[in-house]
Amino acid sequence: MFQQFIQTQGFPELVGIGDREIILKYIRESIIEKIVYRDISQLFRVRDVGVLDSLLKIIIDRPGQVVDISDLAGELMVSRQTVSNYLRYLQESFLVRKLYNFSTDRRKTERKLKKYYPTLLLDKVFEEDGLSRSRVFEWLMINQLGTEFFWRDSYKHEVDVVIPDEKAVPVEIKAGKIETKGLVTFMEKFGVDMGYIVTPDREERLEVGGKVIEVVKGYKSLMKDRNDFNF
Repeated sequence: MFQQFIQTQGFPELVGIGDREIILKYIRESIIEKIVYRDISQLFRVRDVGVLDSLLKIIIDRPGQVVDISDLAGELMVSRQTVSNYLRYLQESFLVRKLYNFSTDRRKTERKLKKYYPTLLLDKVFEEDGLSRSRVFEWLMINQLGTEFFWRDSYKHEVDVVIPDEKAVPVEIKAGKIETKGLVTFMEKFGVDMGYIVTPDREERLEVGGKVIEVVKGYKSLMKDRNDFNF
């Protein structure tokens, strides 16, 4: 059922449909193309809808990439301002989610790296190779947790999700080998004692360097409020 949820991407009208092409056609034509070519183009007076569509396809193809607006502008042969505007249109239309690099200083957060995830995927949800399954699992959990923050430092230690609270809650998303270095580095830096790793199928409790890390199954985390990581 969890795998079906991933492939239908939460659309109840697709439940029970096993045909890959029917699912992809519905998401592509009934959702994505209507929003891009009708809703966004009319609401924001987009001059070149083809560029907007290409930008979205880049984000769908590379979920979770750290975006450099100048590089994207060069790739699409448009101005930085156009890319910046189009990214905002995609966000406001709920086709793209932007994650900020977490900091306790809001001004630093605004200036630091930003990641972009699509809210919908296409072919990747049906691919069986390990890399695709890992990326799809990360994409799903990022969107379902509704997060606005990740964390990466100058040494490339990274945490996939940070849920701001009285003390920030760090959450790693791992479909393969469990690694704790980035998580523990974050916990030490920000004075956090409890962290989480979300996996497709493992549950255990780890203690690393005096820090407690709960490993939880992905489908269980979807049944909880994103601010309640007491499994």
